Amino acid sequence: MKDLTRGKPLKLILLFALPILLGNVFQQAYSLADIVIIGKNLGNDSIAAVGATAPLVSLMFNIINGLVTGFAIIVAKNFGAGDLDEMRRTIARMLTFSAAVTAVLIVISTVFIDFLLKLLDVSEDIFDQARSYLFIVALGLVVTLLYNFEAGILRAVGDSVIPLVILIISTVLNIGLDLLLVTVFKTGVVGAALATVAAQAISAIVCLIYLVKRRKMLLIKKSDFVFTAQSSAELLSAGLGMALMYSIVDIGSIVLQNGINGFGKDIITAHIAARKIFGFTIMPFSAVCATLVTYCSQNRGAGKFSRIRRGIRDSMIIMFVWASIAFAIVYLAGDFLVGMIVSSDGENSVAIIDTGVLYIKWAVPFYYALAALLGLRSALQGLGKSLVPIICSVFELLWKIVTVVAIIPLFGGNNGTVGGTIQEIGGYFGVVISEPIIWTVCAIAIAIITGVTLHRLPKDDLSENEL
Repeated sequence: MKDLTRGKPLKLILLFALPILLGNVFQQAYSLADIVIIGKNLGNDSIAAVGATAPLVSLMFNIINGLVTGFAIIVAKNFGAGDLDEMRRTIARMLTFSAAVTAVLIVISTVFIDFLLKLLDVSEDIFDQARSYLFIVALGLVVTLLYNFEAGILRAVGDSVIPLVILIISTVLNIGLDLLLVTVFKTGVVGAALATVAAQAISAIVCLIYLVKRRKMLLIKKSDFVFTAQSSAELLSAGLGMALMYSIVDIGSIVLQNGINGFGKDIITAHIAARKIFGFTIMPFSAVCATLVTYCSQNRGAGKFSRIRRGIRDSMIIMFVWASIAFAIVYLAGDFLVGMIVSSDGENSVAIIDTGVLYIKWAVPFYYALAALLGLRSALQGLGKSLVPIICSVFELLWKIVTVVAIIPLFGGNNGTVGGTIQEIGGYFGVVISEPIIWTVCAIAIAIITGVTLHRLPKDDLSENEL
């Protein structure tokens, strides 16, 4: 376990973020390997089928992840304040509430699966594959919750290494199962979905064994299931606030995906390939942001406000440096990266790659705005200020609706095709520029609000007696 209330903030943040980053690398490596295996063995239609469900899968995963991450903020605050009894009671409440939400998600996503896919305007030629993939992933949300819950409480008390080790084991097994089920047993996208669920189950089981053997202080008993109005309200405010923020972002992505699906399978394939590269290049942002939530939560619990200010400053420096590195990577190797994903012998492969490269080359110059938005939003969440991030997410949702209703038609609607120029891709260029615009607007707003919030924090740290 790691106490983030002592030591140099920059060093602590880097050391804590590194295992999270490596974990993200392995998760994205699996996700990329999954798409590559599907593309090379099943073709671009199967990539399009999996890609068409991506917003729904992301929404389900992020509701769970957001819920657990928000709950873990309170766990980290209890840990920072040294109140281990209340920490265990918080974990018990956390388990109860997150299990209830996950059960609702499973019911909705399986019972209304056809309606949800039609809502996304998934075309008939890939509908059956998309349905099979989504159904299996939805049933596997139980193990998704278990792993995220266990990893969340470990990170809340400063342990980011063990979740990484377990994730590496899971990723290797995941890729192995993918190869076995898709290439050997020819199970199609169903095999890819089963491999994902099986790997998450292994992660959850191994993490649980570790908790039982080595982290007994985190284990809960029947007597820890104590629910008071105040404690439940604080926990639900943090958890549901974070889940709502993630959900709003993903609902916006679903709206946007609906518009993208109208362009046909070639642009869907290009978009999913570009988003995979996008996911890789923003991994350091995700790692630093996850660290900032825990860092600010622990130091808030310890009353060390000066450290909060220094930690936010150092985190932004790290993220801006990475934005510059990502810019160089995309502009020097964008064609190669997208070409790794898209099936080279498929129809229109070169044009599909060109479209994917165009997308990421327009996005990466705005990574500085994205870094500010994500980093400062995470800091506010760690400080218990969840309303502003939610409002920013609402603006992002509204903007994506505007993109589908007005921006895509402005550039020609669904008449575009794959290619490397704005003229060729037509209305899809509205999708390309949509997120950079909203990143910039929200980053400016949240930077102002964060500055005001930090100014209002006490100038001096609290003593142990004051805590």
